[in-house]
Amino acid sequence: MKRQSEQEMKKMYLEWLESGKSKSEFADSVGLVRTTFYNWAKKFSTGDEFSSGNGFQLLDKYGKMGVRIPASSASDWTMGAGNRSGRSGLIVTGQKYLQVDETPLKVLDRNHKDGIHKGYMWLYHAPVDRLVLFDYRKGRDQSGPKEMLADFKGIIQMDGYIVYGALYEKHPDINLTFCMAHARRKFVDAVEDDQKQANHVLDEMQLLYVLEDKMRELGLSWEQRTKERKEHATPILERLGKWLEENQYSYRPKSPMGKAIAYTHKRWAGLSAYALHGRMEIDNNLVENAVRPLDVDRKAFLCAGSHQAAEMTAAMYSFMASCKKNKVNEFEWLRDVFERIQSHKQKDLYQLLPSNWEE
Repeated sequence: MKRQSEQEMKKMYLEWLESGKSKSEFADSVGLVRTTFYNWAKKFSTGDEFSSGNGFQLLDKYGKMGVRIPASSASDWTMGAGNRSGRSGLIVTGQKYLQVDETPLKVLDRNHKDGIHKGYMWLYHAPVDRLVLFDYRKGRDQSGPKEMLADFKGIIQMDGYIVYGALYEKHPDINLTFCMAHARRKFVDAVEDDQKQANHVLDEMQLLYVLEDKMRELGLSWEQRTKERKEHATPILERLGKWLEENQYSYRPKSPMGKAIAYTHKRWAGLSAYALHGRMEIDNNLVENAVRPLDVDRKAFLCAGSHQAAEMTAAMYSFMASCKKNKVNEFEWLRDVFERIQSHKQKDLYQLLPSNWEE
């Protein structure tokens, strides 16, 4: 489970071209920052034409920052929305370890009885390569991840949502792991039910997080993290696993403690798996952090103007969240890629990803 090298990413891109996909399609998925600008400038579109006052205000705003885009060009770029299968081919299929999550998004829809459709943004985060993919879907059923992860082989870390279990629990090439933070919340909710025993579990889990914080502060390599977890986390996990086994029938199934134990015991192998490899995370907080800007902005724009606008918003968030993960200034990245993309060789577009980008 290592970070993809430039050679590996280039190979992936060349395979993409050989598969019969058009160069422009891959450009949409990887380097089409033109679309990204539209998504950003249109930001949480209300479905209006780009020539609206808000669009021009944003063009002027980013122009002052050095990103000068003619309004006519920006309007043309609205037709180049990122291709879903293209983005997944680069960001999802090529990874060995993904964190996943989903969050609702309101979308204007005239065909809906209330005029508002409840869609979902599905998130796929690759911690090793620091890439994030937002994928808009009209629903929360298994069709989204089933399509996006059709060729995926590796580890999926999730919060326990049943869709992933139904799809991959018995998959020969996919291992499911879980989020310790979600398990911990179950016991926080159970403190009033049995304060002593719930706090016992929480104290043990806190020791695991203290170790993670310490390793992060020291900037340990993944090899060192693997060693530290084996020495310090594994004994704690073994104690907790034994406690769960011994107490799985000690509480009423519908009581807070009964629910907390049942949830955690059922997933314990997947919850403990992070200790086996230093590249893995103890929880899903990284992918949950990636969705926070959407949560904040959603309060501002209330809903997307159409399903197409929601898809374009997803493309924008994919680029911007990946910039954040790589500590890349999105304005500088946007300005630089705009200047370079037209003259950049198609076969080298992967170099413009935030994870590979160099000014």
